Amino acid sequence: MEKPFSRERLTFRLDMLAKESIDANDGIFQHQLGLSIREVRALRIIHDHAGLTFVDLVQMADLERTLTSRIIQSLIKQGLVRRENDENDARKFRLYPTEAGSRKREAAGRLSEALEKLLVAPLSPEELVQLDDLLARLAVWVRARDYHDQLATFSETES
Repeated sequence: MEKPFSRERLTFRLDMLAKESIDANDGIFQHQLGLSIREVRALRIIHDHAGLTFVDLVQMADLERTLTSRIIQSLIKQGLVRRENDENDARKFRLYPTEAGSRKREAAGRLSEALEKLLVAPLSPEELVQLDDLLARLAVWVRARDYHDQLATFSETES
């Protein structure tokens, strides 16, 4: 069996796998839910962190500010999210899911679960546990101060 991208760097392979799976699933989300994957991501975050601010959503969703703004407007227009002015700072607003937004988030969760099962179908249950553990360890590592300290040192010596 040929290993796609086997000679490419790990970060490239992870990026390509994520992009290809997201691109493949986006049309399904659009067709079945009327939402893009990014809109679903924003809706999930708003649902799970009701009352968050625009800046919070930008950071948590890891999306550009202009795209996040368009997504919020779309979710509000569809009646899935409402926004309220912050009672302590009128320049800020807070985002909340509506009842319809909560129902849509639940439907998106079911669809996501089914699509994720399809994505990992070639893996055994043991391999899936191992993959999850390895990804969790890497995520902890890339967020660790030691990793960033070593990156800084590496960057200084490469100049």
